[in-house]
Amino acid sequence: MMRDDRLIGRRYLLTGAATLGIAAGSGMFGNAAVAATFPDRPISLIIPFGTGGDFDVYGREFAHLMESELQPHAFVEPVNMPGAGGREAIFGLLRDQPDGYNISMVSIPGIFMGDNKKSNADFDLDSLTWLANLGRDPYALAVSVKSQFYKVADLQNASKTREVTFSNSGFASSGYLATRAFCTVTGIRCKIVSGYKGSSDSMVAVIRNDVDAVVHSLATLQEMEKSGFLRIIFVFEPKSSLPGVEDAAALHTPDLGQIFQWRPVAGPPGLPAGISAKISKALLKAAASPQAAAWARKVGATLYPLDQAQTLQMAKAQEALVNRWRYAL
Repeated sequence: MMRDDRLIGRRYLLTGAATLGIAAGSGMFGNAAVAATFPDRPISLIIPFGTGGDFDVYGREFAHLMESELQPHAFVEPVNMPGAGGREAIFGLLRDQPDGYNISMVSIPGIFMGDNKKSNADFDLDSLTWLANLGRDPYALAVSVKSQFYKVADLQNASKTREVTFSNSGFASSGYLATRAFCTVTGIRCKIVSGYKGSSDSMVAVIRNDVDAVVHSLATLQEMEKSGFLRIIFVFEPKSSLPGVEDAAALHTPDLGQIFQWRPVAGPPGLPAGISAKISKALLKAAASPQAAAWARKVGATLYPLDQAQTLQMAKAQEALVNRWRYAL
């Protein structure tokens, strides 16, 4: 899906004079003067997936929480820009003006998957301005509540006679990495059916029995399990948080317990330090707020705030993780 240039165009039409002010500020007045008045118009928090998924839930909640931390002039608008497993929005962010009015959530480790299975040459880790990390959510594997699969061993037995099918939004998604890693270490012959527009569609495919299973964030799958549609049979955790559900230790596969869905936020390359620090501070204060804690308990999210330097360090570690698993992709 192509990037929605209406977002950029609308912002430029409304703020031409302010954009010129940023250019002047970077010269005579310096970035400090620009940062002091930031924000003086709406900020777009880009969500690199469609509506209804876990990134959408995170993005909308933190857009709201950020406003209170950036008052009195802040309005943060969540904008969904799905495409290429979360990568389309990030490639657009790389071309954005470094003024702080377009920032985006990033799917990690999925962003490092690339399109070629050999390297991350199409994505430069250091090019983005990393602002903060908000959450770190474990993965889980679920099947239809009507499925004959109750344990991982059931999937292994089925794969002796046929491929076990998994739904997924695309090669560049973090869920694809988790699915491939799971099949590799468990010896399951699998086929990943990709191209679903988002997490909701990929889960519906399991409910309809179009495919056998799906790997997604634990919190999202728990909601579907509570609704009586899916059954969780494995969690990507060192020790299962769900009684009776197998984990990485039970399968003697500790590497699976190291795969998480991270929820960082980044800005365009060259974002001035004063503006990036202001946004980072607002994100971290939002993540540490009682409102965020209450929201996380309600939806089952795992808050894991990291500052700018820690987020960059995490991103580099996750890039290395993807490279270690690349043989399985």
